[in-house]
Amino acid sequence: MSAPWFTLCLSILLLGCTPDPGDSTADTAPQEDEHISTEGRVWMTVAAGGVTSCAIDRDGQAACWGSDEVNQASPPGSSLIQLGVTFYHGCGLDLDGRIRCWGCGDEENHGQCDAPDGAWAQITVGTYHSCAIDDKGVSSCWGCGHDYGQCDQVYTIYDQISAGSQHGCGVDSDGELHCWGDDDNGKLDAPQEGAWAEVAAGKWHSCALDSAGSVECWGCLGTDDGEPYDHGQCQVPAGSYTQVAVSSYHSCAVTTDGAVVCWGCIGQDNDSDVDLGQCTTPEGSFTEVAVGKYHSCALREDDRIECWGNNYFGQLDPP
Repeated sequence: MSAPWFTLCLSILLLGCTPDPGDSTADTAPQEDEHISTEGRVWMTVAAGGVTSCAIDRDGQAACWGSDEVNQASPPGSSLIQLGVTFYHGCGLDLDGRIRCWGCGDEENHGQCDAPDGAWAQITVGTYHSCAIDDKGVSSCWGCGHDYGQCDQVYTIYDQISAGSQHGCGVDSDGELHCWGDDDNGKLDAPQEGAWAEVAAGKWHSCALDSAGSVECWGCLGTDDGEPYDHGQCQVPAGSYTQVAVSSYHSCAVTTDGAVVCWGCIGQDNDSDVDLGQCTTPEGSFTEVAVGKYHSCALREDDRIECWGNNYFGQLDPP
């Protein structure tokens, strides 16, 4: 949900009611058409979370598309250098490193827009909470009205940090992994050995990229009301990678050759298929990938954005 260093969820009316973006019954079959941004606008980074997507262009202007149920697709007008988005809010860093958050509707307001003051170097957005680190690696998390300990970082100094749903993970200056918060399904069982460069925390599972380009995932244990949490999200395809992104079920990564590979789309959840096309990746060369609940978006080498998977809320349609 969170995208890494240079990164980090429109509602529609149907039969007189507004579907809940977090409800799997609002998901439909994936679209077969290509969903690529128009030519002319140069994009620098892309983010996805829940059923919303966002991006920043080379002028620092942010744009979001998909569900805007709690204004999470309505970023501020100030120029941004980083951003993230999920079901209930979005946050970004402006040119001065200040945190700007939006969304946070009354029914789902758990303090996720109550960001700390100061100048920050990286921001990451989880389902409800968010975290940031400053230029000295000092971290801060907020928005833990649903408190599972996800704002109680194991340490305070990190090179990189990622906010999941009910947990978070970070990479310290020695390349070691640390996770905190809810420990159901092994969410906190991060690998203890290795030199890690990046971590991405999702709803249940997390994945990390080591300095040699290998990806390892954990948090796929146990069941929820008899339904397995494991949908293949810990079964990483062999390869060498430069970036990894994680969401509710699936994960995606960019290979050293610029291809996008996704996994974790096996089986059902609440009698609905987990696979809505978010693991069926497009061809081409990409520099960054971001993942939402049932969709994925990536930044192409030509600086355009391409998305795939479920499009119920228009989350595949970049400007």
